[in-house]
Amino acid sequence: MKDSSILSVLGFTLILSSLSACAKPNTIEPETRVEVLEVPIKKPAPIVPTIDVLELRDVEWIIVTEENYLESMKRIRDSGVEVVIFGLTSEGYENLSLNINDLRKTIQQQQTIIAIYDKSYND
Repeated sequence: MKDSSILSVLGFTLILSSLSACAKPNTIEPETRVEVLEVPIKKPAPIVPTIDVLELRDVEWIIVTEENYLESMKRIRDSGVEVVIFGLTSEGYENLSLNINDLRKTIQQQQTIIAIYDKSYND
């Protein structure tokens, strides 16, 4: 009899705890809604060093030909500077001019690319 009374007390306790668990108020909070907004972020402008101002020095060109080479040498000696001659053939002078033109073209292309980057970062 003792065993059955222990069993009935345990059963009653189990039923009572089950009922009391069902009677508790809902402790789970209602789900909160998360809203995601996509906002474009403006890219910061790159930090670049400033470029030095290009100040070119004057260069004096003297055209020396077979007819005026003695006169040109005398004029250079009379001016008090050391006589040094850098010679170019007509083809070499043409190549020098074309190289300078190519250099100018490359600089303009780089300036165009820099302007495109500048516009994309500052708009």
